[in-house]
Amino acid sequence: MKKQIVKEFITVKRVRRLPRPPAPPAPPPPLKVLVVGRCTLDIITICNEHPTPGQVQRTTEGTWRLGGSASNVCIVLRRLGMECSFLGQLTSALTFESLESSFQAMGVDISTCPRTPKSPAHRNIVGVRGDDTHTIVEYSSPEHELTYQQFVGAVDYRKYAWIHFESRRPKETLRMLKAVQDFNALNPETRIVVSVDLNDMRPINLLMGEFADYVLVRSRLQTQYAYMNGRETVWAVREQMAVARKRWMASRAKKRPCVIKRELVEPAHEQSCALTTERQPIIIVENYSEGASCLMTDGVYFKVGAHTPQKVVDSIGEHDAFVGAFIYALLEPKLTLRDAMEYGTRATVLKIGDNGFDCLRRMPKDLISCYYT
Repeated sequence: MKKQIVKEFITVKRVRRLPRPPAPPAPPPPLKVLVVGRCTLDIITICNEHPTPGQVQRTTEGTWRLGGSASNVCIVLRRLGMECSFLGQLTSALTFESLESSFQAMGVDISTCPRTPKSPAHRNIVGVRGDDTHTIVEYSSPEHELTYQQFVGAVDYRKYAWIHFESRRPKETLRMLKAVQDFNALNPETRIVVSVDLNDMRPINLLMGEFADYVLVRSRLQTQYAYMNGRETVWAVREQMAVARKRWMASRAKKRPCVIKRELVEPAHEQSCALTTERQPIIIVENYSEGASCLMTDGVYFKVGAHTPQKVVDSIGEHDAFVGAFIYALLEPKLTLRDAMEYGTRATVLKIGDNGFDCLRRMPKDLISCYYT
């Protein structure tokens, strides 16, 4: 009897000393922006006047730095304080390891990038001091471009809220866009916003807009195709996208007709298919001197005010500055579309007035502060 009482007393004493409740689970990491494209080595030379063929001309200003549209967008996002990842071919050659160290110094995630032992793509950029135009001599090959298999094997869609594609190697990029679209269809609660950088009007590039939420058009297309203003440019892009889609549908192989009974088709399924076929992206043309123009999915057009820099110092990457600031403004401060375009235009003007993208650290984090700086 005594032994039984002692055992019961010990049991009660142990129960009084309960372990502490477990700590609450850590919050999930914030979603990042993924930029898919290419990394280049830019060799920049600034001259007083455009070089004359066959003559030797000296210059006192020149530099080299990390370049490429996708790389520049990542730099802009990091300068504004947003987490981002870069996905593209990187070189493992020891001579160019400074490119990889530049990404790491800025805090850009490159852990999923494939490596190649060959030299990276590089560009020779010749600019004229005080002018916003420059000449680019580019070396690149298909070996420097990302493939669809590399993209699918490297991307974890759950980590990203926005994926921006540079229009390189269109056939592979179309397959990447289709993969993201399939993920969004299966996971509507964690839908990823997709944007595409449009650098020319080739039909295969225009087809990318069918899978994107935002099509960001470069301002040089307005001059290249002799459009009068931004309004004419955005409408021309939409019309050309419709023409490219019709040609693509006509070129597909004809299949035998399949008769489906009406009672076997659910009405909700019919509605969802109709929405996906009639979906239109938002088309935006970046132009700081005239003001950025936007064409909504329902055909509504608007533009923001123009801004002029005090002086033109470095116009290389002005479009990338707009794209990065536009994505940041929609995700971080959660500005409206019009305010995000205004924020991107102001960031472009600030970048043109200084060398590189370091000046964007002084950029206010919201649009209201921009009016008082």
